[in-house]
Amino acid sequence: MNIVVLGSGTFGTAIANELSFNKKNKVVLFTSNTIKTLEINKKHTNKVSFPNKVLNVCLEATDDENIFTNADVVFIALPSNIIVSVISNLKSYFNKNILFVNLSKGILSNGTTIVEGIKNTLGTQKVVSLKGPSFAAELIERSKTLLTLGYESKTHLDIINRIVNKTVIYLDYTNDIRGVEIMSVIK
Repeated sequence: MNIVVLGSGTFGTAIANELSFNKKNKVVLFTSNTIKTLEINKKHTNKVSFPNKVLNVCLEATDDENIFTNADVVFIALPSNIIVSVISNLKSYFNKNILFVNLSKGILSNGTTIVEGIKNTLGTQKVVSLKGPSFAAELIERSKTLLTLGYESKTHLDIINRIVNKTVIYLDYTNDIRGVEIMSVIK
């Protein structure tokens, strides 16, 4: 499975690192920072986010937008206030079959959830929400982590289950995506 994690902050780095332990996943961390890309690829570190951690050698990073053209799944780990503008700028690189996974918490300025904003911006229904009372610092340490998946299609649930297989990520799930989005904001 070709996975791109959009956002190389603490949670983006932690989830990309963990997903790379499933050998069936080819995980690439997308960052707009060329220096961070080189650091992750050559030293297997992201010192800004995790000063004392070495990342899985299977994890790659890139600053090349063309990486999205072959993605099966894109995990979005960006600050909520920039998600719509970033994905709007990248829209031409996304193929029509991508499943988008929103990891970010928040409500957009117009009062809609992030998932609704992604769906409206990209004109797709292939968006799920993955949230939890989780911390990047625990995930990077490979501590068992429970996340809640909000989904609409069983196909999407099956894809996410395959991706998290052989990782420390465990799922509970519901088809109430909006509920997952709202609860993550008021937790």
